[in-house]
Amino acid sequence: MKFSLNALVWGIVGILLAISSQSFAAEKGNERVRIAVSSKSLGFLDVWAARGRGFYQKQGLDAEIIAMRPPLAIAALQAGEIDYSFGASTLLRASLSGLPVRLVSMGLRSSFHTLVAKSSIKSIPGLRGKIIAVTIGAADDVVARYLVRRGGLDPRTDVVFISMAGSDARYQSLLTGSIDATALSLPQFVMAKRQGYNVLGAAVDVLEMATVGIGTSTRKIQQEREQVKKMIRAQLDTMRWIKSQKGEVIQFLRQFYDLDEGVASESYEIFSRLMVDDVRVLPLAVKTVLEQEGKAQLPLDRVVDATIVEEVLRERR
Repeated sequence: MKFSLNALVWGIVGILLAISSQSFAAEKGNERVRIAVSSKSLGFLDVWAARGRGFYQKQGLDAEIIAMRPPLAIAALQAGEIDYSFGASTLLRASLSGLPVRLVSMGLRSSFHTLVAKSSIKSIPGLRGKIIAVTIGAADDVVARYLVRRGGLDPRTDVVFISMAGSDARYQSLLTGSIDATALSLPQFVMAKRQGYNVLGAAVDVLEMATVGIGTSTRKIQQEREQVKKMIRAQLDTMRWIKSQKGEVIQFLRQFYDLDEGVASESYEIFSRLMVDDVRVLPLAVKTVLEQEGKAQLPLDRVVDATIVEEVLRERR
């Protein structure tokens, strides 16, 4: 009996070791990719959900997501320290400057960024001489300057722009009163609005603009095209999940971003309206960025490689 029990124990141990070994081998077979986003903002929901819900793993990718300021992400992309950056507007400007990077997909047709100010500031003209926090060079910076200019002020001389990290950090600074206004993404601008801060303008109401999408180096596109296609497949699967599984997505938002039901539901509705379901790069959204840089007539293929998404979509028909 003693011998049988020992045999049984060692048999179970052997099975567990075999399962563990197989699992390790499977994980080891995944391609490691490093992805840069500017913050934990809901604007990058497709990235966080792709990892959290296993869509990257389904494509054989072991994804590490790193929050870093957009200019640093471009430098890291150039150096090969990261593989992909999801800051579309920053990547487009880097490509315009001559760096060998391209935008290959697009997740949103505009920016969520909304200019939010202290309750004492009722309109854009009330920002004269005030401090506005942005991440210099990122989408929120572009949106804030656009809205300020549209509201009748000169963003170069009439307001004071300071550089600050992602939407979550800027939201906290708004709460503490150390800044007068900032461009917030989801879910922060919804939270700020509910706490009595004033919404002075929103990107979605005035422009279509490339802000979130997969960007990578031309070397990656040329030498590791299949990996880029895996990234796009994972993005497509994530978008389909977001579109079709509202209840699951709201639950994910509540848990991942620590939101209450109301904020999570409102954030979902806003996100789902701006999604690019097939992740194709929208020419008008790219041209908005080109116009801001004085390059409106530049051919899109100088900054965008639209061929990879088309390949993936053809394969899925």
